[in-house]
Amino acid sequence: MIPVASFSPLFLGLLTLSMLAGAALALFWLAVHGNQRVRRWRQRHGRGTVWLSAGLGVLFVPYVAWQALGLWSLIAGAREQAALRVTLEAPTRVAGIDMPAGSELVLKEKDRLESFEWVAFPAPVSVYGFQASAVRRFLDRGEQGRHYVPRRLRMRLTGDQEWDGWRCAGDEPLTADLDPGGTPQWVNGCVLAAGNRLAGAGLPAGSALRASKGTVYTNGRRDPDRWVVELPEAEAVPLAGARLRGRIHLDAEHRPVRVQGALDDAFSLGALSYPEGTRVRVRFKTGQPESWWFSPVEDGAARRRDGPPVPPGQAVHQDPEGRVLAITDNQSAGFFQAVPVR
Repeated sequence: MIPVASFSPLFLGLLTLSMLAGAALALFWLAVHGNQRVRRWRQRHGRGTVWLSAGLGVLFVPYVAWQALGLWSLIAGAREQAALRVTLEAPTRVAGIDMPAGSELVLKEKDRLESFEWVAFPAPVSVYGFQASAVRRFLDRGEQGRHYVPRRLRMRLTGDQEWDGWRCAGDEPLTADLDPGGTPQWVNGCVLAAGNRLAGAGLPAGSALRASKGTVYTNGRRDPDRWVVELPEAEAVPLAGARLRGRIHLDAEHRPVRVQGALDDAFSLGALSYPEGTRVRVRFKTGQPESWWFSPVEDGAARRRDGPPVPPGQAVHQDPEGRVLAITDNQSAGFFQAVPVR
């Protein structure tokens, strides 16, 4: 957080007094020109009127100066911002990117094209193996501050494009971390286009894909998830016999590792039947379900053929064959209810 100096009460008081003096001066002369009685009073007190006007005028000077300084700063800032916006008049190679004429750049430092933070192209340009219409770079100062090093970029793709087995949607952003040399070290993710598949079924277009280096738990265990897919709200995919919505973690071969979300349709496993909306967690091994956790929600108790129903607030742990391994409270099972802020 950048500290900002505050003005003293004395300065603010003087500035307010100066503003009021200007208002009083304006009102006085308006009254002189618009009211005959005031005009006669001014004629009778000519010298006093001059001193009154002069005094109010002097008091008004600090406020006028303050406003003039603010206007000057505004104009100077606008000129500075304009100087940082550049349109290329000829094709130019900038920071390893061949940019066509007409490319519009926003620079971090005046007259240094390599310091650009944002660029929009008049036609698709090849950037790190992608066709992009715009690129946003996040820069760090290099050695001794002599040059800029991009550490992350965000580009807008032109048309659907393939990447590492995924089909990313055009006109949507793709983000990547860069190494010190400025080449992509780790592509973080994109918005998925139509045509991506999971376990033989189609993934909804608009799903958010991001990369993962594996979820690490407090006991030191690491999951092999390489990708995370966030399904769009109200969208679901068929997986392990159920229709699930929420977040899906995948391994490097695009096989599910675990799912966190809710049932989109009623689902039965073993002797229990769960209604739509039941919260669920599924863990997979080599793409096959290994264990299930269910948490019934309000007005949606799980029915059980061999016993009493499982009410909301309780969680059920089952194996792939449907055997009940445990029934416990939500908190112990890791299902936490969000509390609305009022």
